[in-house]
Amino acid sequence: MALTVLINDTNFNISTGQNIAYVTTDTTGAGVFKFRFLMELTYKIQGIATPVTKEISFTQQQNQDGQAVFNLSEIYKSIVTPQITPSLDSDAPTTSTASQKGNIHTLPNISGGVAKMFSPGLLENSTGYEAFKGVANVMTLKFYEMYATTAAGIPVKDPLGIGAVTKTMYMFWGRGQEDEGVVVDFEPYKLDGNTKQFLSSNYDFDGTSYITNIGKDEYHTIAMLNLCAINTSAEPYKMTVDYFTEINCGGTNLGSLVFLNNSTNGGSYDITTDNESFYLYFGIGLENLQKVIIDDPNIIGALPDDVAGGLDAIKSYRFSAREDTFASFRSDVYCFNIVNYCPQFDQSRLAYLNRFGAWEYITLNKERTDDLSVKKEYITKPIINQATGLATYVASQINTAYPLDVAKQGMMTTSVAPTITTKMFTDYLPEDKIEQIKDLMMSPQIHLLDGENAKALILQTSTMKLKREKNRGLYQYELKFNFANPKFRTT
Repeated sequence: MALTVLINDTNFNISTGQNIAYVTTDTTGAGVFKFRFLMELTYKIQGIATPVTKEISFTQQQNQDGQAVFNLSEIYKSIVTPQITPSLDSDAPTTSTASQKGNIHTLPNISGGVAKMFSPGLLENSTGYEAFKGVANVMTLKFYEMYATTAAGIPVKDPLGIGAVTKTMYMFWGRGQEDEGVVVDFEPYKLDGNTKQFLSSNYDFDGTSYITNIGKDEYHTIAMLNLCAINTSAEPYKMTVDYFTEINCGGTNLGSLVFLNNSTNGGSYDITTDNESFYLYFGIGLENLQKVIIDDPNIIGALPDDVAGGLDAIKSYRFSAREDTFASFRSDVYCFNIVNYCPQFDQSRLAYLNRFGAWEYITLNKERTDDLSVKKEYITKPIINQATGLATYVASQINTAYPLDVAKQGMMTTSVAPTITTKMFTDYLPEDKIEQIKDLMMSPQIHLLDGENAKALILQTSTMKLKREKNRGLYQYELKFNFANPKFRTT
């Protein structure tokens, strides 16, 4: 007697995809009553080095065919979350030194004189971030038979002690699509060749590399799938940055910066460990790179300020994953062009989640306006001073009860709820930028970046006109946001 479980356990899983487990058994006949399928799911709520886990259980009855279907998508949605801070245990508060984590966009996180440029997908310590556990989880699913041996008995787990059918699932926050089916193809994102992609910054491909415009003082991150038990051919061993004197990574190479993908740098390169390092973030903006501490042999090369001619000499830079010997690329080439924004307009740097739970970035180089709206509630109070004797109300004393030089309240404000709404206007956008606006509108988490600070926004705009493939016009958009954490409290 045994269970048979069919489940997508050979690939990466998106939390809102079609994640289903089919379970059947050959256990039937005498001595089997009130049969159930039992599933126990164990996942981590924090910690990679020292995990803190939680277990939840579900039971299903057999259908008319003797099977059961577990809709795992509804379960997965509550396990992974957007990641708003790096996952580094050394940044957790200690008894001797109070410290705090930075936001995910400002990687590297400096700790103990080491620049942790990578960040895995699960928080080491979620204190203060209870609603956020991290974007990735490696879960254990155990399926058991459960039944009673008598008609009046109570069903028990695994009555014959056969044991569980165990499945290991790699899952991260993401937005599923109707045309993907149950099994999502992640082959394009497994870093084992020079055409493979990272999980973000893939909007503009010019036939040679993926192009991203960025200001020299702006932060930017890239997410990637790392080597793991279900991604054994990948080898994102070294991350390389090369600086150039011309846009589109042309001209003279001014120098490079090389990062080893290992635990010292915040990442991991261990095929035998099934942990949340299978999903990594990496800080790639010049502002991120400038914070790096050169630590031979983990980080070698030149910071942006240290190249010939300094930071201003860099017009573009190239990012890619390489194998240990540099003999071949393990990813496609990602080229970042340095842009100078028009000083006549405000620039608003927005970060938002794409469909793989990776952060994307867009700078809206257009007018931004802030509107203040105030909602008030009132009551009407008596305007006569009631703390007076009857003599006060005689003709000669009436002003004691109704003093002429004191503000009479009458209508009184009991609640003031101010709200700031910020409107951002885009330039006329080409098609690749329209795709970014579309993803921005579908993102559950949007941040406004202000230097090293990040402020969560709620996008109020709910509709947009999408550019069709045969259209020739360019579109301009107005986006309206509220701050998720209001600047002014209700009084």
